[in-house]
Amino acid sequence: MLKEIELYEQEPKHGYLIARRQQKLITIFTESEATSVAATLDRTPETEPIAPGRRGLSLLAKILSPDTALHQSVISLADQGVTSATNFLTGVIIARACSKEELGLYMLGFSLILLMTDLQTSLITTPYMVYAPRLKGRAHALYTGSTLIHQSTFCLIVMFGVMCGAFAVTRGVGPKALGPVLWALVLVSALIMLREHARRVSFARLRLMTALIFDACIAVGQISGLLVLARFGLLSASRAYWVIGSVCGVAVLGWLWSDRGFYDPQIKESLADLRKNWILGKWVFASGLLWAVSMNLYPWLLAVFHGVASTGVWAACLGVVSVGNPLLLGIQNLVGPKLAHEYAAKGTMALNRLVLKTTALVVAPMSLLCLLMFVWGGRLLPLLYGRQYGSNGLVVAILALNLLVGAAGFSFSRGLFALDRARVDFLVNFTALFIMVTLGLWLVRAFGPLGAALGLLGANIVATAVRATAFLRQPALISVGQHAG
Repeated sequence: MLKEIELYEQEPKHGYLIARRQQKLITIFTESEATSVAATLDRTPETEPIAPGRRGLSLLAKILSPDTALHQSVISLADQGVTSATNFLTGVIIARACSKEELGLYMLGFSLILLMTDLQTSLITTPYMVYAPRLKGRAHALYTGSTLIHQSTFCLIVMFGVMCGAFAVTRGVGPKALGPVLWALVLVSALIMLREHARRVSFARLRLMTALIFDACIAVGQISGLLVLARFGLLSASRAYWVIGSVCGVAVLGWLWSDRGFYDPQIKESLADLRKNWILGKWVFASGLLWAVSMNLYPWLLAVFHGVASTGVWAACLGVVSVGNPLLLGIQNLVGPKLAHEYAAKGTMALNRLVLKTTALVVAPMSLLCLLMFVWGGRLLPLLYGRQYGSNGLVVAILALNLLVGAAGFSFSRGLFALDRARVDFLVNFTALFIMVTLGLWLVRAFGPLGAALGLLGANIVATAVRATAFLRQPALISVGQHAG
C-alpha cells in the first residue's frame, strides 16, 4: 500500500521541482505534476510484498506503457530491427539475383546515401534533438517546421551534387557502370533522405510507435518490389534504387499528412532557427562530415584499386556483420534524445553517469555478437550471399570487432553533443580521417577488403579512445568554468 507523502519543501532545479520529506530526496517531477505526487520512502510494515505473478504483470505493464523507458527501448529495438532487416534483405536479394559487380555498384550508391544522411543528421536533426526538448506548444511546432524547410533545401543541394557526379561519370570519370545508379539517385535521393529525416524527428520527439509503423510500411513495399524484379530477371543496382525511392516517397507523404499538426513551416522563423542551429550544427556538421568521409570512403578506394567486384565482396561482409545493427542502432536511436533530456533535466553529472551506464549496457551484448561472428561469420557469408563470396571470414571477424568498438564510442560522442561540445567531437574525428588517408589507404591498396577492414578498425579504436577521454574530462572543465564565472 502506498503511503501518502506531504511535500514539506519544493525546490526548483533545471525547470523541475524536487519533492523532499525530512530533507530526504524522493522524486523529481515537473511543475504541472506537483499537485498530484505520491511515492514511498523505504519499505514499511504496511508495504505488501509483490507476488511473483504480479511481478510478471508489472514487467508487462512497463513494456506496454508508452511512458516507461523499457517500453521505449523495446519499440526502438523493434524499429531498428525492421530497418536493419530491410537493408540486409535488400543486399541479399541483389547478391543472389545479380553479379558481384552489381552488388558493388549498389554498395557505392549506398555509401553516398550513408554520407548524405550522416550529414543531414549532423546539420539538421542533431540540433533538433538537442533544442526541441526545451520547447513547447507553438514554439515547438515552428521549430519542427523550420527543420522541414532546412531538410528540403538540403535535399535540393544534394540532388544538384549527385547530378554533377552523374555528368562526370558520363564524361568518363569513374566506373562507367556507375552512371545509371547516379542518375537514379538524382531523383530518389531526396525521398530517401526525407524518409530518414522523418525517422529522426520521430525519435527526437520520442514518438517511437510512429517510427515503427512508418518503417514497417517501407519494409513491406521495398522487399516486395525487389522480389518482383528479381523474379522476372529485371533487378539491377539502379532499378533497386528506383524501387527504394518510390516506396520512401509514398511513406513520407503519409508521414507529412499524419503529423501535419506538429509542424508549422515559416520562412522567417526557419532563417532565425538556421542561425541558432549553425552555432551548434556547424561543429556537428563538420564532425559528421569528417567521420562520414573517413568511414564511407573505403568502398570507393576498393573500386579504384581492385575494381567494383571487390566492393561487392566488401558489401557482403558488411551485410553479415549488420545482424548486430538492430540492437546497436536501436539503442543509438534512443540514446541521443535520452541524453539530451537527461542533461536538460538533471545536469552534467547525471549525464556522465547515463553515458557510462549506456556504454556498458551496449558493449555487453555486442561482445557476445562479436564472438559469434568470429566463430560463424565465415560460414554465414557464402550461406547468405553465395559461394562466390566465400573465403572472407577474416574480413567479417574484423568488421565485427569494429562494430563493437564503434558501439563503445557512440554514447561519448552524443554526450559531447548534449553538452554543446560538438567542436571537441569534430577535433577527435580528425584522428580517424588521418588514419584513413595514411595507414588505411596503404592497407586497402595492398590487401583489398581485408586491408579496408583493418584500416576501419584502427581508425575506430583510436577515435573511440580519444573521444572517451575528451568526454570524461568535460564535467571537470565545466565545473572549473562555472567557478571562474
